[in-house]
Order: sequence, then C-alpha cells, then structure tokens
Amino acid sequence: MNVSARLCRFAFSRIRLVCIVGVVLLVSVSALALPENGTPAPPLSFTQLLQAPAGAKADWSALRGKVVVLEFWATWCEGCVAAIPDLNKLQASLDPAKFQFISIDDEDPKVVQAFLAKRKMAGWSGIDTTGSIYAAYGVKARPTTIIVDGQGRIVASVHPDFLVAADLEAVAEGKSVKFRPLPDFFAADSGPSTVSTFKPLIEISLSKSDAAPDAGMTMSVSATDMKIQGANANFLLKFASNLPTDRLILNGSLPDGRFDLHAEFAGTEDAARTTLLQAAVAAGLRLNLQPKTITRQAYVLRATEAGEKLLTPTAVTTGSSMKGYSQGKVKLINGSMDSLADALEDSLNFPVVNETGIDGKFDTELEFPVKDADAAKATLLKTLGLELTKADRPIQMLEVAPVEGKKTSDQPKPTEPEKK
Repeated sequence: MNVSARLCRFAFSRIRLVCIVGVVLLVSVSALALPENGTPAPPLSFTQLLQAPAGAKADWSALRGKVVVLEFWATWCEGCVAAIPDLNKLQASLDPAKFQFISIDDEDPKVVQAFLAKRKMAGWSGIDTTGSIYAAYGVKARPTTIIVDGQGRIVASVHPDFLVAADLEAVAEGKSVKFRPLPDFFAADSGPSTVSTFKPLIEISLSKSDAAPDAGMTMSVSATDMKIQGANANFLLKFASNLPTDRLILNGSLPDGRFDLHAEFAGTEDAARTTLLQAAVAAGLRLNLQPKTITRQAYVLRATEAGEKLLTPTAVTTGSSMKGYSQGKVKLINGSMDSLADALEDSLNFPVVNETGIDGKFDTELEFPVKDADAAKATLLKTLGLELTKADRPIQMLEVAPVEGKKTSDQPKPTEPEKK
C-alpha cells in the first residue's frame, strides 16, 4: 500500500479535526472497513508497548473483563493532540480495574517516546509500525476511538469528542448504549481509489450542495487541494477571505442554502490562493467584495512578565496546526500568538489583535463560555500569563453586498404593424 499526503478534515457541526491518510496508485480501500458492532475485536499485535506495567500483555485474553478504549492517533495529527487533555480527564474519572485505555500509533517508537516525554498521555501506548492493527480495524481517519466490551466484542466506533464516562460505565455494566456514529467520511470508500497522473495546475468549482440537512459541514485540506461540503455562504466568505465572521460588513442578504467548494492548486502561494478563492466565491454567490480598514475598538492581546514562562511549546513535530473554538474551549495546537488571537476572536465575536511580541509555536487549551470576555480574560491570565485590554486599532474588514441583477422592463415588446 502506498500512502500519499495526510489530509485534515473539519466537521463544523462540532468543529473537530480529523487527519486522514490518502491511499493512491489503484489500491482498493474497500477492504478497509471499520469493524461491525457486536463482532469479535481483531487481535492486537503491537511492535512495542509503552507506559504499561512490566509483563503486561495487550491481548484479548489478558484484557478480558475490562472495557477497552482503543484510541487510534498520531503525533502529527493536531486533532489527536487536541483530544489528549479530555481523554486524560476521562480516564482519571474511571475505575482502572474496569477500564483500559490503549492509544495506537503507527510511527517510529522513538518519535512516540519523544512526544510522550513532552506531553502526558494516560494509559498504555501501543506501537503498530507494521500497520497490521490499523488494517485489521479498518481505520483510515484519526482520531478514531473503538470501544470493546469485557467479552472482547466491538461496541462502537466513535470520535473521542463524544466519549463520556456515563456511557462507558454503562458498557461495563452490560447495558446497551447508543453512541453517536462517526461521520460518513470515516468509513471506507466503496471502490478503488485512483489518482490521475495529470493534475490541473489550478481548478476551483462551486456548486449547490446535495448534503443531507443533518449532515453538518465537512472540510478536507491538503497541500494541493481542498474540499468543502455542505457549507453556508457565511462560512465560505469567512474561509475564502481568511477573515473571522465579525470582520464581514454585510450590506444585504447572503444567498440561502448550502454549497460545495472544491479547489486544486499546484505550487500556488498562500496569498494567491486566498485571492483566487475569494474571487471564485464572490463570483459564484454573486457578491461584491470591498476591503476596508476601519479604526474601531478591539481586544489587544499582551504579555505579562509570567507570559513566556507559562506558555507550553508545541509537541507537534510537523507543520500541521490547529486553532479554533468549539464546545466552550479554545484549542491551539502548533499555533502562533497570531493564531491564538484568531481563535479568541472566534470565541468572543470581537476583533482581537496580537501585540504580545512572543514568537514560536505553542499548544494550549482554554475553557470559557462563548462571548464571555471577563471569563476569557481571567482564564488567559491564569493559564498563559496573557492579558486582554480594549483599545482602538485599525482593523481589516470586508464589505459584502449582493450584485444587483439586471432589471427587465415591464413594458411589452413592440410589435410590427400589420401588413395590409
């Protein structure tokens, strides 16, 4: 199996990040299917088992009687890294005599060990350098969590964002639990996957979406292409313009409905991509866009003396990064202070300007209610040694207005006189 570029997928019904490994060269991935609920869990055969007691065995005979939570992840997957704090809290809340968490990574053991030296990840860590466990469990998207009951049977395949202690306790008691299913893009493709030898240099398409009303929005991004399905006009504007929603000045209504955007680029610089995407979205949605710089109030992000001491340098070793606000939390993985300001702006729906003067990339998680500036200030100061203060600053905005259609005359067309 030949593996291509890693992709990152967002599902914005609950902004969550999923890293996907692409398969190329006429390899059929129909065999990669997540195991069916109620079936025996495939064997576990690790290259190496880290963070386990001496003599511990990770096989279904030794684990019998325990609910086992298998977490498929990678150190380069920012969505996986973002899920670690919640998984650590979840494991700490459960009885270790009844539950066993095992994270499964297919990277070099040295890479995983270096990561674990920087970041605490509770539970055992199994190394699958052969990829046999990933293949046996049909996992192609990360993070993916598979729950196995005390009898060694598959209970569910879920996203770690939706794991709660009460559900796992119910599984341990032998009760039936209805877990939230994974989105469709976690499932295996239905046929062979091929990649053409000849790729377009630039290609952008925008169309009406046929996604189901309750499907949420999905997005995949790689170094050369992106796909967005089921997005509304507001999100497309925000994404294509690389601006938060609060920086859009709407002079009129945006088009209703949901849309799919597909773009392919070959060696195009980020600035050029933004220009092309913005033009395509504006043309497709029939909108006039006018950039403006307005002096207005904003929150200014500044460092205190404790700032750099409290910041945690990133543990991610690749260029992948993640920022955003979801479920009451700002999550930053391998992000700069500018990225943190962007994530704070999303949560507060108010401009945030970075004036910390701090360089570098960091990982952090901040919890506070949406649009609660006082709570955000307190959490920032306590957790990161950063402060937010209001001040007037020049803010880049985007004025948006519908293109006026051509008016047709109400007068009837002239007719030729009758011939006598």
